[in-house]
Amino acid sequence: MKARLLFIFRNYWVEMIVIPPFLVALCYFFYGDSYLSSGSNFVRMTFPWLFMSIISPIACHWVRRITLQKFKKLEDWPKRVVWSILGYMFFTAGFAKTTYFLLGMTRYTELVPSEKNFYGLLILVSMCVLITAMLYEGITYFGKWKDALTETEQVEKLHLESQFQSLQSQLNPHFLFNSLNVLSSLITENPRRAEDFVDELSNVYRYLLRSNERELALVGEELRFIRSFFHLLETRHDTGVSMNIKVGQEIFDKKLPALALQILVENAVKHNEISPGKPLNIEIFSQQCTPPAKSKMNECYFTCQIIVRNNIQRKATRPQSNHVGLDNLRQRYELLGVSGFDVVDDGQYFTVTLPVIAGGVETS
Repeated sequence: MKARLLFIFRNYWVEMIVIPPFLVALCYFFYGDSYLSSGSNFVRMTFPWLFMSIISPIACHWVRRITLQKFKKLEDWPKRVVWSILGYMFFTAGFAKTTYFLLGMTRYTELVPSEKNFYGLLILVSMCVLITAMLYEGITYFGKWKDALTETEQVEKLHLESQFQSLQSQLNPHFLFNSLNVLSSLITENPRRAEDFVDELSNVYRYLLRSNERELALVGEELRFIRSFFHLLETRHDTGVSMNIKVGQEIFDKKLPALALQILVENAVKHNEISPGKPLNIEIFSQQCTPPAKSKMNECYFTCQIIVRNNIQRKATRPQSNHVGLDNLRQRYELLGVSGFDVVDDGQYFTVTLPVIAGGVETS
């Protein structure tokens, strides 16, 4: 019961504070001193307008709920204000006029206010509706502004986490030590291959530095980067790892979260055995696109997806994992308002679905 009362007060506190004195003032405006001359007059003259004063706010709340559902974005506030005012006026004036008409049909003529008073009151009610609509929109706008600010901060936080994770995983001494060991052996055994290795290593680090400055990257750039990254893996593991890329060129100018492919490829290498006898096979391919739709961040996204899949051959001693990479990608898609990110582990293949986002992106 207490919770129910709190819910009613939280949702109708404006009406509970404003309506009782407003109703008394309205009736006094209509009937003058006779309204307060006796208790019976007070009850008889208040009752016809009591229903209107209850049903009108309920209808106005319905209008407010519909406008909030239809115009969700922060920048839609002019539409919310206009439709709210029109809805509030329609129901408030409509219920008032209906009450006035029904009273005129009764034999209690003393309960029917004069037309001058009634229409004068409608003008006053219109001003109150306007003020109420602006008050509600002010509260709504401030709330949505805070939500947008929080989302922006979360995106920035996730982006910084992604930068840190990328630098941590790629610039740590273990990775650098392995890369230098591979390079050292190649210099004496195959100088030409060592030169290629250095070129790809420089490409990898150059792209990592560029990606730290943005949240989204072109699909074409991500694919060029992942080929350079895979070249390092292939040089190190030889035939123990393979990659097959089949992504249509029509989506090369679309976007993905920066370093998404690298996170997934590195995840596959980290958690699976790699050997010539049991090669790790990584596939990256796209599915057919359909026309774009809008995300809540006003970006276009396709139902087109890039699939990253690898065969599962888990290491005997599993490395410690907190799933930061996958959770980071999932949250980045959620904050962009793009659905379709999915992770499936069926015991034979580990498959991640990356929705593609339409449009260009700034490059540096």
